[in-house]
Amino acid sequence: MPTFEGDTCNWLHYRDTFEALIVNNATLSNVQKFHYLIASLKNEAKHVINNLQITNENFLVAWKLVTQRYNNKQLIAMMHAKHLYQLPQVRKGDSSSMRQLINHVSSHMNALQALSLNVPIQDLMLNHLMLATLDPETQREWVLITASYIDIPSTTELLTFLESRCKALELLQLTQTLKMSTSTPRSSHPVGIKVSKPSYTHVATKLQCALCKDYYRLFKCDKFLRMEVKQRLNHVKQSKLYLNCLQPFVKNHTCSKQVCFHCNKKHHTLLHLNVQSRPNSRGSTNHNAPTNCKGPLTNSKSTIHEQSSAPQKLAHTAHLRANHRIKHFWLQQ
Repeated sequence: MPTFEGDTCNWLHYRDTFEALIVNNATLSNVQKFHYLIASLKNEAKHVINNLQITNENFLVAWKLVTQRYNNKQLIAMMHAKHLYQLPQVRKGDSSSMRQLINHVSSHMNALQALSLNVPIQDLMLNHLMLATLDPETQREWVLITASYIDIPSTTELLTFLESRCKALELLQLTQTLKMSTSTPRSSHPVGIKVSKPSYTHVATKLQCALCKDYYRLFKCDKFLRMEVKQRLNHVKQSKLYLNCLQPFVKNHTCSKQVCFHCNKKHHTLLHLNVQSRPNSRGSTNHNAPTNCKGPLTNSKSTIHEQSSAPQKLAHTAHLRANHRIKHFWLQQ
């Protein structure tokens, strides 16, 4: 007596054997056939008929339920194709593992031939390969379309489905792109009323360094930080930048309210001359640090003098320490 536990690949063997021995046996009553059916089914397969009472009429009902549940030609063919792609490993010089490979391929190929498929076996194998590479959503759509098919879908039908889905995805992506490009915020002001715009609308979102042309502030530029103070001042003058915020001159620009870290005057700390003052010929004091500036630094008659009366070594050391403190301060701004 054959047994069946729900394995799809074993269904055809069980069905044909049980029909020959039990279903088509005229010497057995339906009740006897029902008992044989219950004894031959195991595990998940037996659950299909668990709720049926053993009666003469219920045998045909039970056998119909079992055949409807497992007589799925598409599923059986795809399961055999799956097993053909999961071949056992053959060990070198081992005849038993080679025999196992031969039996594995022969049994599944014979099962596919017994199904009398409407498509060549290569179509079935190619379909299995293509479906394995698709995303779960596309696989689900294909199964929902072909689940009601009596015959096996051909590779041409699968390619037609994929072509149609690809065109739909292309249109969907184009629609989403157009929607993103055309979605602009609407103004809440009535038409014809002029509304003044704030000054920060004239400033670019990404400020470009005036020295190296990269997209960050000038006071964060390593090349600018390595310069001497006098070189920084010259660069600011030539580039026509504000002394305080080190940004290019633009109309309606609001300059930074920060002051120098050393002298509390309205110029950038990186432009502070770390020197001592000395009296001039008229007895007044000449301060060499840049003074307050509300606009860009342009060519003028005023010049900047740097006193170097201190010893060169001490001045250089003090200059390096000041630069380190300045860089650390402004990088946190």
